[in-house]
Formats: sequence, C-alpha cells, structure tokens
Amino acid sequence: MSSLFDAELTQVIDRNIEYPKQIWYGLAIFLFVVGCFQWGSSLHSKFAKYQQQESDEESTSNNHIHYKFSLRRIPFAFINIYRVVAFRWTLEIGQTYTLNIAEIFVTLGYIALLYTYTFINTTSLDGQKADILYWSSRAARVAASQIPLVAALGTKNNIVSLVTGISYDKLNYIHRMMARTCFTLLCVHGASEASSYPYFRLSLNDQWLRSGMTAIAALFALIIVSLRPIRQEAYEVFFYTHFISVLIFLVGAYHHTAEYNASFWIWPSIVIWGLDRFIRMVRLVVFNHSYFGFKSGSGTMDGTTELLSENLVRLRLSRPPHFHWSPGQTAYLIMPSVSTLPFEAHPFTIASFDSSLIQTTVPEDQSNS
Repeated sequence: MSSLFDAELTQVIDRNIEYPKQIWYGLAIFLFVVGCFQWGSSLHSKFAKYQQQESDEESTSNNHIHYKFSLRRIPFAFINIYRVVAFRWTLEIGQTYTLNIAEIFVTLGYIALLYTYTFINTTSLDGQKADILYWSSRAARVAASQIPLVAALGTKNNIVSLVTGISYDKLNYIHRMMARTCFTLLCVHGASEASSYPYFRLSLNDQWLRSGMTAIAALFALIIVSLRPIRQEAYEVFFYTHFISVLIFLVGAYHHTAEYNASFWIWPSIVIWGLDRFIRMVRLVVFNHSYFGFKSGSGTMDGTTELLSENLVRLRLSRPPHFHWSPGQTAYLIMPSVSTLPFEAHPFTIASFDSSLIQTTVPEDQSNS
C-alpha cells in the first residue's frame, strides 16, 4: 500500500511540474503566431503603400489608370474578412460592456486551456476518477504559473506588446480576464484543500497557509475593485487598491509557494513590475528633460485646459520636438500641479496630427526651373 501511494505521489508531483510548462509552450506558440501575422501585416501595409505611391506617380504621368485582377490579392481579401469578423463583430453585455469576437475567442480558449490541464489525467492508480489528490494542488500550480504573464500584461512596457504589436490598452482586457481565471483556480484549490484534507485546520496557525489565504483575499479585493462600474465611478479607489492588493498578493503568494518549492513562478512578477516602473521613470525623464532641468526651455511644458462638456476636457500644450505619435494614439499625461500624487498619470486621446510626419516634396520640373 505504501509503495502504491509513493508511486502515485510521484506521478502527481511530476504532472504538477510538467503541465504548467506545457501551458506556457502553448501560449508561447500562440503569441508567436499572432506576432507573425501582426508584423507581417504591418510590413505588407508599408510595402503596399510604397507600391501605391509609385503606381500613382505612373498613373499621373500617363493620365490613365489600369484596373487589374490579381490572384495574389485573394489571401488579403480573406484576411480583411477575418479582421472584420474578429474585431468589428461585437457582443454587448448590458449597456456599457462590449466584447468583440476575438476577445470572446481568446477568453474561452484560455479558460478551456487552464481547466483542461487542471482536470486532465486525474484518475488514480487504483482507478478512482477525478481523484482530488491529482487536481487540488495542480489547480494552484497552474494558476501560479500564469502570474508572471498576468503581471506582464498589466504593465505599459511589456514583451507581449513588443512581440505581437498589440498596444497596452488593448491587452488590458486580457490582463483582467487572465487574473480572474487564475482566481477561480485558486478558489478551487483552496476550497478542495479546506474541505478534504484533515491537516488543513491543524495548519491554520502556520505562516505558509496564512500567507496563501491572505493572497487569495487580496486578489479577491482586487477583482472586485477592477469591475468596470467601480473603475469608472471611483477610479482613484481602484488605483490605490490595485497597487496595495497586488503588493499583498505577490508577497503572500511568494511565501505560500515557497513551502512547496514553487516560488519561482512568483518572484519574476516582482521583477517585471519593478522593471516596468524603471523604464517608465526613464521615459518620463527623457520625454520631459526640460522639466527636470536637463535642458533650457522654461514654459515649454505649460498647458491650458478647457472644459468642453461634463465628460470632455481639452488640453492644449506645445509638442516637444522629440515627441511623435500616430493618429488616434493615447498619451498618459502627468500634471504635478493638479494631481494628488506627483507622478499620477491619466490617459488623453491625441486629437491633432503630427505635423512633423508631413514631407513636402518639390516637383522635379519646378526644382530645375
């Protein structure tokens, strides 16, 4: 009997270690494919734009236009159809919540991936199906393995945006969805441990167990304040609660997982968060060097505000020479004289065109005259 239990325990431990790795392999492949499509589409758009400019010049010189059908355009037609279906077809939930088809697909796929790996191969060696010994601790391992990715998606400077070309604000929904999915897995882990194992009550005074319970409580508070109605009506409450809850969760999760030699899934999140803050501070100084006294330019950072409506504020300021943007881009602005905290940033949509992108060309016949 003892040898059977030892063999079963070894199998449980091996799967608890291997399955989170397999999840990461799957997610890495998915991100790689998305990145290839995203960057390939971007390169093709630039190449097509260059060809279109040459074609326009030839058409202008010949005073006629040729329309040709090309089989090479068929794949791009299917790509455009996919974009329309994935990003423009939406599902409305209530009056303010909207998800597009791509977000729905990613959400369902991610939940299915995590729960499949949590409950797959849970039959014990003596034939008992869905043995709690197999999936209880595995649920926590799977959730813990996703914490670094959740932390990365919550930062404004993350490798996922670099690989996929998707901006931070669009990835923020994925960040919240993944955090909530991990929370449900942690609830599965905690509830199964509390209800099925007799040593749970005996260990309530142990630091590792209290740390885990504190981490789950902090994550629960974080999920509550991250709900859209609360974020919209009390953003300051969300902002400060988010910061404190994340700190408590990471510290508690680290101490809890260290008991089972799994803290290597947690400490990278702290490194990712610290690295993001460092990069943001460097960018803040670089983009505003005159404000910090690295270059003369008194008054160049001054701005004027105008209340256009109850929910719309227009802010006018001079563009620093080194600052460029794309149409529709959002900028996070810090106004120390107005903000409660000196480095409190708020998003503003840029409503003007970057005039530095305009290139004036002189026709060849005029340049020679």
